[in-house]
Amino acid sequence: MNNDGPPLQARPPFPPATRKPEPTEAQSKEARSYLWVFIALLTGMLLSSELALPWKLLPLALGIAAMVVGIMTMVKIVRYGMHRMLRVIVSMGLAATAFMTLGLAAMVALWPMTARYEACMQSALTVQATESCLKDYTSFGGMLPQP
Repeated sequence: MNNDGPPLQARPPFPPATRKPEPTEAQSKEARSYLWVFIALLTGMLLSSELALPWKLLPLALGIAAMVVGIMTMVKIVRYGMHRMLRVIVSMGLAATAFMTLGLAAMVALWPMTARYEACMQSALTVQATESCLKDYTSFGGMLPQP
């Protein structure tokens, strides 16, 4: 006698996988227009990020707008079931936008130190002077000890 337990019953087959329907032309056009606005905002932020201090508020505003539009673009791409490569591209763009926006926000938050650094760099004529400006800026004006 064999004691292998009750006889195995066949499992019912899995239901067929349901795919999202292909996006309509209007949905694709809407998602693409959001994508182009996101790319334009990201490009504007990258190009204007090297401006002097009062103008550093412009790329910060562009970065915040790019984050909002980028998230909206990602939602539309996922909701409409568009190509997966678009998800990767928008994700990388969102990561770059977040990184740049945080850096610009830090520069604006440290306004007096950034202004002093920019003035120092404009008047620096030698490599030693630029290194001195950079050392002063990275030590937060002497508030952090140098190793």
